[in-house]
Amino acid sequence: MTEFLLYINYRRLIRESIRAFEAAHRLGYRVAVLGQPLPPELASYVDEWRQCNPASLDSLESAVEEFRNSMQIAGVVCFTETAVEACAIVAAKLRLPGLPRASVSGVRDKSILRERTQSVSGVTHRLLHNDSDLEEFIGVAGLPVIVKPLNASGSTGIYLIREPADLDVFHSTSKKIGNPTYDPTLRRETLTFLAERYIVGQEVSVEGYVSHGEVTVVGITHKLTSDPYCLEVRHIFPADLDGEMRGMIEEKTKDCVLALRLDNASFHLEGKYDGPQFTVIEVAARPGGDYIASHLVPLALQYDFYENLARIAVGTVPLPPPAPQRVAGIHYVLAQQEGRLLGYHGLEAVLDHPWVEQAIVETSVGTHIVLPPNDFRLQRLIAVISTAPSQTLLTKHLDWVSKTITPVFARE
Repeated sequence: MTEFLLYINYRRLIRESIRAFEAAHRLGYRVAVLGQPLPPELASYVDEWRQCNPASLDSLESAVEEFRNSMQIAGVVCFTETAVEACAIVAAKLRLPGLPRASVSGVRDKSILRERTQSVSGVTHRLLHNDSDLEEFIGVAGLPVIVKPLNASGSTGIYLIREPADLDVFHSTSKKIGNPTYDPTLRRETLTFLAERYIVGQEVSVEGYVSHGEVTVVGITHKLTSDPYCLEVRHIFPADLDGEMRGMIEEKTKDCVLALRLDNASFHLEGKYDGPQFTVIEVAARPGGDYIASHLVPLALQYDFYENLARIAVGTVPLPPPAPQRVAGIHYVLAQQEGRLLGYHGLEAVLDHPWVEQAIVETSVGTHIVLPPNDFRLQRLIAVISTAPSQTLLTKHLDWVSKTITPVFARE
């Protein structure tokens, strides 16, 4: 009987899901998915599907029992933020390798993450229960501060408070974010925010796995984010770091991952380095999104992140990552104004460049664009993926991409 790998939910970026399911098939497994109906573009990559609400324990257990009675499940692969807890529950139920249930809260609740990693990367922080709490925290910590939801996904609802006027923006817009229709990872109608001292320095993310208690760092991604809402604008993998800095970041990463008691899972850790210091921002128990794990890692290393995640799910040690062959990056063209998107100037010139591997539409032409803080999901318009011999050359190339593509909007 052919064995199945079970995936709970699929990623919002369909190309990432396709890469994950292709990896399972290359390893000889069939793909089973629990979750919402599959989009037609994804359905042909899935061998078995059952509708399920992973947030409901009854719905989840019923669907898992149906699968278990009709197929042989070899592993439960956690590759979406919305399924971290569900995958841990199902793996334990099926007695398969998986993230320990006791570790879930540390990666899904930013306050618990701060408590468990305080000795590794102490950051001044406070839960905001009342409208006055933020002002009181600023009185102690000073400005600037970052305010973020405890358990929202991606860059949803992150506010950088640099001056008193930013407080008014937060208080007037933050409540609309706190509902499950805005972000499907949320479980309650109101949302608790966490305030932290703003961390200075260059932002990076660390991509890797934990298997049988051993941490493997696949690589470090150089990141560029927008101001003031911290939307991710650019990723370059691997980051151009000297050996001492790379070693320090990897050691801090391992300490943090082990402090969170992660195992049998991948991780995507975000942090900043400033001189000799590296401070952890947050940790997710799933592969890096925004095409990092699915596209940039394979392009740079000739190494399939999702294949090794599947190996971990069945209890096999992941393959060691090779030395980089080249540098891969992605740049997101952001809208700078609101209105109906009509198209672009300069896109054809970018597509014709030999270093450009792919351009991906994030927001369709014809969409009425609304900017943060009223909407955190429409500002990114097009993603351009490129490769180059070095980070310096790729940075210059992506700067050129940013200047060449100009969105065109209807006159209001």
